[in-house]
Amino acid sequence: MRTEDEFYCTLKLVTGEEIFALIMVDDSVEDPILILQEPVVISMKQQGAYSNVKIEPWMKTTRDDIFFVKLSHVVTMTEADDPEMVDFYKDFLDQKAEWEDAMDEDEHEESTPQRGDLNKKMGFLGSVEESKKSLEDIFKLDYKDKDIKDS
Repeated sequence: MRTEDEFYCTLKLVTGEEIFALIMVDDSVEDPILILQEPVVISMKQQGAYSNVKIEPWMKTTRDDIFFVKLSHVVTMTEADDPEMVDFYKDFLDQKAEWEDAMDEDEHEESTPQRGDLNKKMGFLGSVEESKKSLEDIFKLDYKDKDIKDS
């Protein structure tokens, strides 16, 4: 395979990870190298008649989008021929780019709130003792209701 051939692919690594990415293969070296562009982990969950797809970055602690993996670290790989999966992947990358742009804008804003900007209307105020008593009262009411219904 020539290095200029890109394709969407699902990889199973020797670590057990299953990755989806746009890849190229560099086979000009003895142990070919896979060049992964914005690899993601895709998991599917079945809930009754519905299927949910969860997509998250493979590497979560970096903003790099190109990674190199030796072919010897791959158990199996298959070209992605499901257009719906490719669309999920592209949509995720679009949303990720929008989120990163928003984060970059937030970093450049100078009007970040200071601790002094907080006020009493921003949340609930109370003590641990008041919260504990409130929770105990709720539990006691619930317990009493059950005793009455069970009688």
